[in-house]
Amino acid sequence: MKTVKAIHVNTIDNCVTLTGNADAGDLICFLENGMENAVTTRGSIPIWHKAAIKSVKKGGNVYKYGEVIGIAHENIEAGDHVHIHNILSQGNG
Repeated sequence: MKTVKAIHVNTIDNCVTLTGNADAGDLICFLENGMENAVTTRGSIPIWHKAAIKSVKKGGNVYKYGEVIGIAHENIEAGDHVHIHNILSQGNG
């Protein structure tokens, strides 16, 4: 298990951007409201991709940098890779 840092910008964000590659079971660390927080990955996530830090129910909004970047088309759990396999971008459906 290793620790991977991530970028978290806005308190509404339910995902972060990884600054390194993560494998299943790695710890993703990020700052939220000035406090260090962490989630454990549930699978491999490439560098610069997104990881959920909060659960998002199917049909829920996915937030990054304080903006809606898509809609979950399946339930997403904290630690999941957030990408085209589980979200629909705005305007794509």
